Amino acid sequence: MTQTPDEEPEAPRAAFAIEGAVEQTPARIAWGLGAGDLGLGALGLVTLLLAALGAPPVVVLVLDVVLAVLVALAVRAQVAQPVAGLGGVGRLLGLTGALVAVLGSGPARWLPLVLLAAAVVGEVGYSRLVRVAVPFSSHLPGIDVRPSSRLRPTWVGWAGAVAAFLVPLLVLLPVPIAAAWVVAVLALLLAAAALVDAALWVLERRRAERRLTATLTAYAPRFALHWDAQPGTGYQIGRWIPYLDRLGERYVVFVRNPRSFAEAEAMTNQPVLVRRGAREMDPVMVNTLRCVFYVNNALRNVHVVRYAGVRHVQLNHGDSDKATSYNPVFRMFDRNFVAGQAAVDRFSAHGISTAPDFFEIVGRPQVEDVAVAAPGTPVRTVLYAPTWAGMHADSAYSSLPIGPAIVRGLIARGCTVIYRPHPYTNRNPHLRTASEQVTALLVEDRARNGTEHVHGVRAEQEWSIVDCFNAADALVSDVSSVVPDFLYSEKPFAVAAMSGTVEEFFAEMPVARGGYVVAADGSNLDGVLDDLLGPDPQRAERHRLKTYYLGDFPAETYADAFLDAARAELGGPRAVATGPTTP
Repeated sequence: MTQTPDEEPEAPRAAFAIEGAVEQTPARIAWGLGAGDLGLGALGLVTLLLAALGAPPVVVLVLDVVLAVLVALAVRAQVAQPVAGLGGVGRLLGLTGALVAVLGSGPARWLPLVLLAAAVVGEVGYSRLVRVAVPFSSHLPGIDVRPSSRLRPTWVGWAGAVAAFLVPLLVLLPVPIAAAWVVAVLALLLAAAALVDAALWVLERRRAERRLTATLTAYAPRFALHWDAQPGTGYQIGRWIPYLDRLGERYVVFVRNPRSFAEAEAMTNQPVLVRRGAREMDPVMVNTLRCVFYVNNALRNVHVVRYAGVRHVQLNHGDSDKATSYNPVFRMFDRNFVAGQAAVDRFSAHGISTAPDFFEIVGRPQVEDVAVAAPGTPVRTVLYAPTWAGMHADSAYSSLPIGPAIVRGLIARGCTVIYRPHPYTNRNPHLRTASEQVTALLVEDRARNGTEHVHGVRAEQEWSIVDCFNAADALVSDVSSVVPDFLYSEKPFAVAAMSGTVEEFFAEMPVARGGYVVAADGSNLDGVLDDLLGPDPQRAERHRLKTYYLGDFPAETYADAFLDAARAELGGPRAVATGPTTP
């Protein structure tokens, strides 16, 4: 597009989106910057000073109650992990203020405050240990470390917040003191039990760590799957584990985010190990490993690609025309397994040079069970599968801003709609609102006309993406790996161009040439839906693009291309992986 003299030049945009980023609420950001602990500490200090200056007990009581309520709100908002021990200093100062206020009333009245202060110290110590003692491993013969503390941080956090509310209330009000003793003793016992349990957990983990290298060497994995992503993104490795299992070799899964451990553990019977920092990789890069596979561009991939003598192969969790699919960071891997020639050309088209043997075309084994439609199949059911917003301007591909209009158009034409949004959709409030509107339209139409639309748990969890493909006669989506994967079916599809003109979109996203492009403002939506549901003039082009994007492999042995390429990476001599290469 030509820049006029009055236009400001665009700032450079990032070439890729950050994988697995956490949704940051204002409360989490503020707490992460220290504002939470600082604010609660200041409130506790004010409480103590007022008590020392002789303020009436009711003033001290009000401040302590406010402090306890704020701690409870912080626990409820999950402002930090773990939630136990939040505002520990502030609580101790507030309890000290209450103790000063009743000091002249005798030990029977102020000792519960001392017991509760000890409970707070125990809770803070427990939270520090839990932060260290993350899940360790599963399915590794010879090592059995429980994945979590027996007393959950959420339970301990809520118990501490409730005790911080009740004990000052019962001590500072003119009521029998027995109830305060009961609450304080229970809080102390719970905190002590949690602290001891966490300490034993840490000891158990350290003993396992000392024998980890020997145990893993004895297990003798031939390769590893490396995964660093936030919870809820298990689909990234879930797409590849069945095919890695077909290799018939022992392997291990390295999980870099402890909160994602449970997802990985549930997907495989192979050993799953949590490795957080770079140094934690040294004990597990054992001599039997010949290759490490990766599924995204997470930052902590660099912790592993530095090891010499091991082949590093990027699989990626999807293939599309997104900027993330031609990220220059890919070049740090030895090989990049791609679905078809389109992925290779995508790099050169954007000026990214690579080594001659960098790419290996292996197809997309995940589409091997996608049914290919017969020519002339009428379109009655349409899958609407929008992507998410991404983290940068050049990855804001989601069509959900016009999603309600798309679904209205499909409903008006009598279509049954399968709605399957991206797992990250709810992390963006604007996309979440649009998604809720789409769901409301489907619910309303079903109530009015009885159309059996599919959405929610059924479309997003009970059905796989392949199930959705096979149940649909056509697709409406945007720039994501869903479109190239659906291309295998040769069914018609429409793609929303959410940035630039339709003409620019065709040039930037070649896969769109096999379908129909919806303008960002939806101005051509009616015409696109008419072609999608009617004559489908792009069928021949779609058949050509299928080979270009997904490789030219026989349908009956389609997944073998990946399996053969992966086995080749595991074969042959290799150097001993004794440590990382020197930067």
